[in-house]
Amino acid sequence: MLEAEINLTEAISAYRCGNRDEALKISRAIVASEPENAGAHYVLGITQADAGETIEALLALQRAVSLAPENASFHITLGNLYLALERDAAAARAFRQALSVAPDSAPAHANLATTLKRQGRLDEAVAEFRTALGLLRGPTWLSPCAPGAVTDPSQDDTFRFASRAKLTHDIEQYEYLLARDALPPTFEREIEAHREVLAELNEAEGGSGDLARLQALSPDQQTRLTGSFNRLNYLPPDADLALEALNPALNYGRIEQQYSAAVPPMVILDDLLSEAALAALRRFCLEATIWFDCKEHGGYLGAYMNEGFDIPLLFDLARQLQQRLPNIFGGHKLVQLWAFKYGARSTGTRLHADKAAVNLNFWITPDSALENKEFGGLRLYDMAAPPEWRFEDYNQEETALRAEIKRRDAPFRDIPYKCNRAVLFDSSLIHETIPLRFQDGYENRRINVTLLFGEREEV
Repeated sequence: MLEAEINLTEAISAYRCGNRDEALKISRAIVASEPENAGAHYVLGITQADAGETIEALLALQRAVSLAPENASFHITLGNLYLALERDAAAARAFRQALSVAPDSAPAHANLATTLKRQGRLDEAVAEFRTALGLLRGPTWLSPCAPGAVTDPSQDDTFRFASRAKLTHDIEQYEYLLARDALPPTFEREIEAHREVLAELNEAEGGSGDLARLQALSPDQQTRLTGSFNRLNYLPPDADLALEALNPALNYGRIEQQYSAAVPPMVILDDLLSEAALAALRRFCLEATIWFDCKEHGGYLGAYMNEGFDIPLLFDLARQLQQRLPNIFGGHKLVQLWAFKYGARSTGTRLHADKAAVNLNFWITPDSALENKEFGGLRLYDMAAPPEWRFEDYNQEETALRAEIKRRDAPFRDIPYKCNRAVLFDSSLIHETIPLRFQDGYENRRINVTLLFGEREEV
């Protein structure tokens, strides 16, 4: 038995070091000599999955789970494989089984949420995402024993690295919330810690350099920020559920005609949201401390459905679009939504396309925030990402995209910035932000919201 444990440790080490052939060899030998060794079946399964041997991996992981049903990690890994095989119902069962063993498992809640989202069960998915978020990013400035005090390894980097652009935003947001009594006066200590660390990072950069560059925080800096940095410190109350999301004056028949007639498919919608919905969404984006993702390109911040950007009116908006514009959205599920928030000066989002069928992108910062009306809009190219390209190619390889645009001499259209203006287009179309020139001040930060529907057709 001791020898098998030593060998299993060696198999795990080989797998972690990327020596999968050795991991397979050792785990198979253990299984042959000890067929009831759950750990060996597990290592065999994850190694086979990485090698593309999905059927064999599935059998090995199912065996591991049957031998060690008390191990939540085994259930989660099996569920992830079911997800990869698009066996959503089986994946959901595996994640629920993991939660029956470990109710506070953030990965199990998050992966169950992903499964439910893929099934179109958005309300249930959001509830699971919220639970996972509380476990991963629970604030500790109120209680050192809060769940978030022990971080999940998958989130380590978001607590160990910061940019000056990120810290500047957070300080502005906390001061905004403090002035509105959304945070207690004692939170000033957290703000002061952010100011101190920001000053230290500024000094380290000599007051210049790229504000968006992520910098490693020292252990002392991490300790000073640990109670509130990148944590869910405040969520505003949900807006009125009876709120009408869409502007009732929209002409849906004309929108569908314009979209179907456009080559490539694209239409501009002014005054997309009702006034009440626009105000509620803007309040949420200004107040919710959910801006955890800091982009090194452009220095802007991101908030996503799986990490708190889940205000109900956006799901109402998606349902209303599907109902009232069936020839555009019919048959397409809402697959993702996010918001980006920018500083006064930024290059914005880089050149890219998105993995979806239909893209709805709209802006919610008042026009009075604009310093220069020629900046801050959207540049949309008359060219779709080639269907044979992978997501990594058309979403992240800007140089290759620009070369393809130049080769095809693809024209583009600039859509000027306007509050509550939406651009509805084929999500495969290549697009980028026109560089920003907005007024200084927290409430003047440009905020755009994106909803993605359906799947992109790929070869």
